[in-house]
Amino acid sequence: MSYRLNNSYYTMVCFVVLALVCTCLSFTVDAASKPKRYLYVQPGQNIFSLVKVLYPDQQKQWPSIIKRIVKINPHAFVAADASRIVVGQRLEIPVISSNTRRRKSAVVKKTVMHKAPVAVGFVIKKLGKVFVISREAKSRDLDLGSKVFVGDRIYSGVKGFVRMSMIDEAKIDLRCNSEMLIEEYKLKQGDNRSVIHLIKGSVKKITGSIGKMAEDIYEMRTPLATVGVRGTEYAIRVLQAHGCDGSVDVNSKGLFVKVKRGFVDIKTPEEKKALAVGEVAYVAKKNEKIQRINVQEGVFDAVKQEEKKSYFFGGLLWLLWLIPVLIVLRKVPENAD
Repeated sequence: MSYRLNNSYYTMVCFVVLALVCTCLSFTVDAASKPKRYLYVQPGQNIFSLVKVLYPDQQKQWPSIIKRIVKINPHAFVAADASRIVVGQRLEIPVISSNTRRRKSAVVKKTVMHKAPVAVGFVIKKLGKVFVISREAKSRDLDLGSKVFVGDRIYSGVKGFVRMSMIDEAKIDLRCNSEMLIEEYKLKQGDNRSVIHLIKGSVKKITGSIGKMAEDIYEMRTPLATVGVRGTEYAIRVLQAHGCDGSVDVNSKGLFVKVKRGFVDIKTPEEKKALAVGEVAYVAKKNEKIQRINVQEGVFDAVKQEEKKSYFFGGLLWLLWLIPVLIVLRKVPENAD
């Protein structure tokens, strides 16, 4: 009897052990069935550029993906620092699950279905060659009445000039040899925004309703500093040493800002200064201090008319000086007879 019980007991134990072994093998098979990706770090590469290329549709997940890569590849990073990757090391690249991919593709499909862009301004004056590269990388010429949209990158030629009237009744003059990007422009109660990037060249702006309320977002960005405006007329010249359209050379590729009405704030990563009417600020290079300076006429505006006046008055003075001389010369022959 005890022999039969022992036999039953051993048989049950064997079945349990066999079940455990099968379970472990099934986990091993599942783990082995998931493919692994590897790559070797090349000179000049970093984890941020690699993740950007490997996971282009998972931007919101990039920080967590970077942490995961560092965690599963401790040998490839100095002191577990993501910015200190070791060249030549092999990286194991985690695979994004199919569910995540389906969710991402669904999001992409939703974002593709969008309404037609809404114009934020139109051209009221134009001279010379002026054209636009749109957000969709399509080129078009600007003429009188042409509309401009958020995402438009506007270029003016050597003799180009364009004046735009915006949806908040602001006026923007983009002068010759300039490049400007309309990053944001929205007129909505409680959410007014005007963000423009002057990449290079000269611009004059008379602000409209955006910027008059304290909660409004209004910025004119440049490569050297950002200008914040409150109901103002101002002029900017940046990265344009040689004058055009009648303006003078300044022998500097820095930033010049002049307040014609109201006031502006100029902000760099290091400091912020306020300018009042008639004041001019200058930033020579990136990360340098903001200076208040006096500038000659013609830095922000054409000087052709000024030159014509000076020539006229100069010629008039010469004529007045010559009249007595002519009178004397006419009397000399009469005395000689």
